[in-house]
Amino acid sequence: MSITSDDVNYLVYRYLLESGFTHSSFAFANEAAVHTRDYLRHHHAAGQPPAQLLPSMLAPDAVKSARVQPGALIAFLQKGLLYQEVETHTLEDGSSKRCSVPFSLTHPHECIIDKDPLSSSSASDPMDEDPSFSGTVPTSAAALAASSSSTANNDDSKIPNNTAVNNKSAKRDKRDAKKSERTERRSRKDATSLIGGSGSVGVSSGSGAGGSSSMDVSVSNEEDESNLATASEVTIYRPSIAAGDPPVGAVYCIGWNPRVMLLAAGSQDGKVRLWRVAGDSSSEGVVSECTVTLEHANEGEENGVTSLDWHVCPFAYIPQGTLIASGSVNGSVKIWQKSGELKHTLARHTSTVFTLKFNRKGDLLGSASADSTVMIWDTVSGDLRQQFQCHEGAVLDLDWKDDITFATSSSDKHIYVCRMGMLEPMRTYAGHSGDVNAIAWDASAQLLASCSDDHSVKIWTMDTDSSPLFNLSGHRLEVFCLRWAPLVVSSALNTTGAGAGTTTGSSTTNNRILATGSFDSTIRIWDTTTGRCLQVLEKHTSQVSTLSFSADGAFLASGGFDNVFNVWRCRDWSLVKSFRGLESVFEVCWGVKGDKVSVCFNDGVVAVVHLASFRDR
Repeated sequence: MSITSDDVNYLVYRYLLESGFTHSSFAFANEAAVHTRDYLRHHHAAGQPPAQLLPSMLAPDAVKSARVQPGALIAFLQKGLLYQEVETHTLEDGSSKRCSVPFSLTHPHECIIDKDPLSSSSASDPMDEDPSFSGTVPTSAAALAASSSSTANNDDSKIPNNTAVNNKSAKRDKRDAKKSERTERRSRKDATSLIGGSGSVGVSSGSGAGGSSSMDVSVSNEEDESNLATASEVTIYRPSIAAGDPPVGAVYCIGWNPRVMLLAAGSQDGKVRLWRVAGDSSSEGVVSECTVTLEHANEGEENGVTSLDWHVCPFAYIPQGTLIASGSVNGSVKIWQKSGELKHTLARHTSTVFTLKFNRKGDLLGSASADSTVMIWDTVSGDLRQQFQCHEGAVLDLDWKDDITFATSSSDKHIYVCRMGMLEPMRTYAGHSGDVNAIAWDASAQLLASCSDDHSVKIWTMDTDSSPLFNLSGHRLEVFCLRWAPLVVSSALNTTGAGAGTTTGSSTTNNRILATGSFDSTIRIWDTTTGRCLQVLEKHTSQVSTLSFSADGAFLASGGFDNVFNVWRCRDWSLVKSFRGLESVFEVCWGVKGDKVSVCFNDGVVAVVHLASFRDR
């Protein structure tokens, strides 16, 4: 092993450059003569004229192209700190100490042994125990995750969790306590109807919106009556509000933990509530006590939670489902442990955070804001790794292509593809004539879909930035949301006519299916290998605000500003379930096992529909 001062100087220079310290990095590079060091010559692109390969002739831009991974200095420090932690806590018999004090670069470490293995964030979390969850990901999701992991460059990034504690008796006690709590909840609910009002929500069966109920089961003309949901299949989650406390307000965003049946909901009152969802298919009626409440807004502050994201990749060195990030109206971003412990407060944005996304590895978090900036954060240290300010308008969406490359869209009508360590975008897509509301990479990360206020949907490829691969037209008004179907549903579809949307028993493996929702009240299903519209779904009566495919590709859920939440069967695109609330639907989201779908409304209601008994029909 060899470490030279030149190596260290270059890593420090890269850290300054990637962190946005432009003047400091320039001064340091010149004082340390970073761009003249011999080893950079070996990393420079081949095929250059001999004069350009001489160390003294390397231009400063050549430094940025040296083959050193972005964030290398932080990565080396983290690994060294982890090694020191393992060395300190490992006993002679191979077991480890249950120390609750994290290691630090700047403070001497003093162990504090945690006597209760369930109280430490590094130990087994009580919410990890879900007897009904096998811990496996559905086939299509697993394939996607495996495909994603194959793009990783470093196998050593997968660090095993050596601090997990195996205490079977404690886990059994926790399970018994949860069973008792569930039984108590069910005993409190009314078998026939649930009283609406503050702190509770009514659920009734019927075709119209009931007077005081906040969620009714609605029947469309084409639905078979046997497919209708009943009150026993719907659980309502709405917190009880103490006297003097502000109302919950709208629930803007929801997301499922990828490991356990835990649903996060971010609301207008500045809180993220984590709700424990029963693993079986029966309803718990109205649930008013959440498992954990994350106080994103400071006391007395009006700061609604506008975005959240769980770390979901099972192949990353940070265990999936242990971290959740929340963003808010005033621009603050916070990273939490799922146990409720605040890990980092990231306060650099000056306006609303529209999107938060962890990369697949889990070491980076991207945030896109109305202040026209995109910031990439280190999830372990909480440091700002790099700030991007390419856009001239609000940044509306962000999606990772791989662990260091991502795309962003904006109200300035542009899409940029950026990479960590680079100061300029890799690609610029400028084909839209209106706000670009949403973007998403397909499962192979080869195609990027975008939708815009100009009524169009476009498919882009990294091969060119001059024009889109396909310009999908058909929507009559603004296109607000889009979702790629899992590959399993794409292979199950085979069209027999342009736009017909009919299916056969044969299988096509090259189809890439995209769903888009518009203000024209329709959902369109596209085959992006041909650019054809396969189906138009027309049951909504107002703008479609959200879409979500189940992980196995069997169902598509949609919600709109007509207060309606629909579930469609992807096999024939038939409407199989329909629900009506009192106010607009903001987001729908499928659970990881695919047997439950959640929906959040403008009136503070979060509902979970249990579909296990319906999936085999």
